[in-house]
Amino acid sequence: MGEDSLGKRTSIAVRDASGLVFPLGSMEGKPIPPWVSEGREVYRRGLILALDLAVKRVYPDWKLWVEHSISLGYRCRIEGMEPGSEKEVCVKLEEELNRISGEALPIQHRKLSSGEALGLVGEHSLLPRWHIGKEPYWANVLEDSWAFAMGPTVPDTSWLTSWELRPSRGSFLLRFPGSKTWPEIVPWVANPSLSKELDLEEKHISRMKVHTVDLLNRRIREDGGRQAVMMSHFYQNRRIVQIVSRLGDEFPAKRIVMIAGPSCSGKTTFTRMLATYLRAEGFGTRMISVDNYFRNRSETPKNKDGSYDFECLGALNTQLFGEHVKKLIEGETVKLPVFNFHNGEREDNVNPMTLGSNEFLLVEGIHGLNDSLTPGVDVASKFKIYISALTTLNIDRLTRMSTSDGRLLRRIVRDSTRRGYSATETIMGWPSVRRGERKNIFPFQEQADMMFNSALPYELPVLKPYLVPLLEDVEEGSDAFRDADRLLRLLDCVEPINEAVVPRLSILREFINGLLLDWSE
Repeated sequence: MGEDSLGKRTSIAVRDASGLVFPLGSMEGKPIPPWVSEGREVYRRGLILALDLAVKRVYPDWKLWVEHSISLGYRCRIEGMEPGSEKEVCVKLEEELNRISGEALPIQHRKLSSGEALGLVGEHSLLPRWHIGKEPYWANVLEDSWAFAMGPTVPDTSWLTSWELRPSRGSFLLRFPGSKTWPEIVPWVANPSLSKELDLEEKHISRMKVHTVDLLNRRIREDGGRQAVMMSHFYQNRRIVQIVSRLGDEFPAKRIVMIAGPSCSGKTTFTRMLATYLRAEGFGTRMISVDNYFRNRSETPKNKDGSYDFECLGALNTQLFGEHVKKLIEGETVKLPVFNFHNGEREDNVNPMTLGSNEFLLVEGIHGLNDSLTPGVDVASKFKIYISALTTLNIDRLTRMSTSDGRLLRRIVRDSTRRGYSATETIMGWPSVRRGERKNIFPFQEQADMMFNSALPYELPVLKPYLVPLLEDVEEGSDAFRDADRLLRLLDCVEPINEAVVPRLSILREFINGLLLDWSE
């Protein structure tokens, strides 16, 4: 790609050179560059359609599936691809993608009436047939490649100038530029543990035959979603049992259990479940709250805008925390502090704790995988667990349900029912949450001894009755409206599940209430 071409497209302009101008909603008329979240998504939506068209041209009998996200890319699987042909396939698709980019083919962002949506045939009809018509149905279309539109895309394929196809076992990765180095693609960084976890989840959801919204809706129509709910519940229980078995094997060498994960991944419920399972195996458990080790408000670091940065490691007295953890595993009694969140002051030497010879120490917090949280503590004495809601549900063949959106939907419901926040407030605060996760959590996920996925394929149907009225209250014209609008359009295609079928031990209960477990010592 030459310098002239690169210079032209660094802003993915639709109407001017300053950035993308959205044709929809409250963003209309505002240039949005590709190095912000929505700009990146606009680019990626177009790139996926172009890749699907390339597959159809080169391998007309094959079918592309866009699956989970990893290392600034999407794992792509092709039905019909022979094992061992990944490199050859990537070379041919690269050539065709370059050809498609040069053809400047128009990409339509189409609004369909209910009648038009229901009148679609073949593969294009699978999702629209569930559309109830309360919200508009939008699709992004490049020739015969269609995808449910979670938002607009680039106007034509000439704007698609930067990508990488990377062969993988039985599949390949479609990689694209990130925000910090746009339009360059950063070097590949392997995430073997995360990749293995995602592969397990893809196999599980495929076995359940609910890997798309269409298939999930069919199961719901059959039995109200009961089979999908029960299979998911039993599968997650088995994964917890595997973790407990590993902990038992490594006790007492590893008796400090560090649990970390991003917002709304279900850390609290998972920790309670883990404690209960360990007790059932004959072990004792103790929990120490990292929140009680906050520095006094006057010592808390601040963000550039002057607000307190409570999520950075410097907001905690790590020296005191590490000292207490070390003494506990050595059999000493320590007096734990209590942090008063009303006045921003920590009171030291309050609650005595001793760790018994048969007890695990459970530590839950966003910095749990970072060894700097516990200076002076032998790393070999810690067992690290990374928990996240790794959503593997596809909206359609080319449109994945992002993990970030899955957790955002959980948070909207939780914030409303337990904290009194509106959907607008939660959506507006989400970018800040995400920045903290990228800085404090994701860089350490590969250090985990084991991972646990808390996402459930039936979440959208259960959360739908909660979410729809909350998202409908978001005012058009607000900065939260774009996200609320696209989420409502998705929910419009989802069959609901009565929450009564959700087990009271399900992690999803952390967000809709009714959880049987409660922490008690």
